[in-house]
Amino acid sequence: MDTKNLTQEIATRQNFDKIVTYWNMLPDPDPILRKIGKDITTYRELMTDPHLFSTIQQRKAGVLSLNWELQQQESAQNEFDLINNILININLENFIDQILNTPLFGFTVFEIIWKKEGNYLIPDRIDEKPQEWFFFDQYNNLNYKKNFNANLGTNEGEIVNPLKFVLVQHKPTYQNPYGERVLSRCFWPVTFKRGGLKFWITFTEKYGNPFLVGKLPRGSAQQDIDNLLTSLENMVQDAVAVIPDDSSIDLKEAQRSSSVEVFKELMNFQNSEISKAILTQTLTTEVQDTGTYAASKTMGDMLAKVQQADQRLVERAINKIIDLIYQVNFNSINKPKFILYADEDVDKLLAERDQILVNTGIKFTKDYYIRNYNLLPEDFDITEKPVNPEFAEKNNVGTKIALPDEKKLTDEIINQLPDKLLQLQIESTLKPVLSLIENGETYETIMEQLAKTYPAMSTNQLEELLTKLLFISEITGRNSVSS
Repeated sequence: MDTKNLTQEIATRQNFDKIVTYWNMLPDPDPILRKIGKDITTYRELMTDPHLFSTIQQRKAGVLSLNWELQQQESAQNEFDLINNILININLENFIDQILNTPLFGFTVFEIIWKKEGNYLIPDRIDEKPQEWFFFDQYNNLNYKKNFNANLGTNEGEIVNPLKFVLVQHKPTYQNPYGERVLSRCFWPVTFKRGGLKFWITFTEKYGNPFLVGKLPRGSAQQDIDNLLTSLENMVQDAVAVIPDDSSIDLKEAQRSSSVEVFKELMNFQNSEISKAILTQTLTTEVQDTGTYAASKTMGDMLAKVQQADQRLVERAINKIIDLIYQVNFNSINKPKFILYADEDVDKLLAERDQILVNTGIKFTKDYYIRNYNLLPEDFDITEKPVNPEFAEKNNVGTKIALPDEKKLTDEIINQLPDKLLQLQIESTLKPVLSLIENGETYETIMEQLAKTYPAMSTNQLEELLTKLLFISEITGRNSVSS
């Protein structure tokens, strides 16, 4: 087997696209931008649409509402404290909001402005830079446009310093390092919506008011016709007109209901397309005439999955910043990890799991609760919790644990009963009852045997006595197992 070329890349862009090789600039493959001959600023202008803006904010809100935490992992305490202070001091919410622009535009670029603080270099600012200032070369390296002028044919580029610029991409591929852009799916819906809105406004201006029809006697002079027309034009604005006594004005209402519905349907359809592009569904942004709880829940779950993907994108981006801080300041390979989480993730999932483990006999330390539940040491104390009696009766394979000697247990129960009651029942009742308790398997079996042996005995008195005996037996047995 020939393995000498396995580590080399053979199918490369340089072997097929000579124009790219000559210019050293990979053109943006976005089909819409190439067709209209514009750059990515076109997509930025789309965000003036109110519906598009609201859907973007709804998608971002799912991530912006999460809590953040820096997990220490195996990192040193001084390193952890430094990273934690950096995250606290920067405008993290605004930074996360900017990272969430990545799915919209395909990629985002952030420049880190470092500053000296003691013995460390730390980020003073992390600024988002316009995408149109950058391009990818034939090797998919990010380049900063330098002396770029498309009209003059100058397109010098400089590969960015990886310690200065942070690239965040949304679903990049070898063929398209510019990433997948959600806003490209919104271009035509927003464009058609704007065009339809323009015609709708023109239609409303033309047919929103009633038509004024002036009437003059046949054979009227042109001067009289012009004067009446001028009066009608003034009447549209002032609702007041002076006309000759032999003239009249009629109001004609335009039949426009069906035409208005056409424009509404066009607007609603384009809004639905925008919602599907940004949120992958429409029910959370638009009230439908029909629908079910199951459908709304399904669409809510779909939106949650989209927001989870955005959450992972943010976590990767911020952890990349942490890696750069370590490259500049430390030699350690053990780094803290940035995560986002929702309150219910900790309160419900962790608490339920820990409750199960505690019931099996595991005891967690105070440090564990501080680390996993974000508690302060002075907020709580750990107390001894007795083992669950139901769990204590069985071992880990479901086999019943051996109980103490039953005869000894019966004697202890007898000793706990009142003396007068023992004296009263000892000869005719108590000994047979205890014998049945020792040999009987269930409460119903004991009752059946007693009923056959003593048909004349008072059932109420017997049941009361048995209830007390069984209760004492059960409590004594459980206490013996626990001890």
